[in-house]
Amino acid sequence: MDGVTQFQHWLLENEAILRSSAFVILILIFVALEKRKPARLPDKTHRYRRLNNFLLLGLNIMTVRLLLPLALFDVALFAAENKIGFFNILPIPLYLNVILTFIIFDLMIYIQHVITHKVGFLWRIHRVHHADIEVDVTTGIRFHPFEIVLSLLYKMSLVVVMGPVAFAIVLYEIMLNGAALFTHSNIVLHKKIERGLRRFFVTPAMHRIHHSAIKQETDSNFGNILSLWDKLFKTYRAVPAMGYDKMRIGLAEFRQPASDKIVALLKIPFTTAGKL
Repeated sequence: MDGVTQFQHWLLENEAILRSSAFVILILIFVALEKRKPARLPDKTHRYRRLNNFLLLGLNIMTVRLLLPLALFDVALFAAENKIGFFNILPIPLYLNVILTFIIFDLMIYIQHVITHKVGFLWRIHRVHHADIEVDVTTGIRFHPFEIVLSLLYKMSLVVVMGPVAFAIVLYEIMLNGAALFTHSNIVLHKKIERGLRRFFVTPAMHRIHHSAIKQETDSNFGNILSLWDKLFKTYRAVPAMGYDKMRIGLAEFRQPASDKIVALLKIPFTTAGKL
């Protein structure tokens, strides 16, 4: 058994622990940073929004375990064993496999994000994420179970078509989850750090514009990890029209405190705007 195979078997045994550990550690770090120096002061009228965002996360975890017990890692191993997917057919070096997996997956997740804003029934589901009237680290875990399941099926199909090496998928998923927490965190970066990072990566300030209540701003800055895609496909917006301090976050039709209750969040895809 070669080193790569041994590493993949080790990842198979520890993948869940690695992902959950990285997730918990990052959550704690960003919550602490948000308390120390928040970019925007929290809205006191929505007292239980964070708790309900965590409840939604718990429901999503149970839903995925019940409906889709196979992880992307398992799908990648199956594709490798059965020579399915471009990377399992074409003889490319391991390092190139990992690099291309990261780049292609990040592009395809960007495209998926754009589609959720353009296709009616997908937007109704995705509204759960955008209905949050604040953006903080818990917004990065606030998704409807339907969206989580559809997203996982989409990524599974990408794995089957691409055939990436399995540990590259684990690494990308850890980075994607970490990026979701980072870009939604209510933190302020030093101007030089912000400017330098934004050349290549999505930053919290850049992504916060995506959560603006103004539709033209909501339909911008779709990137997840790399800022390249928004700049390349002309969906990049540098600053909000009203400035970061005055920018209104969320959706105009879901602003009452009841909108953040767990039952109301689950009903959003099926409701007329604002009627919960």
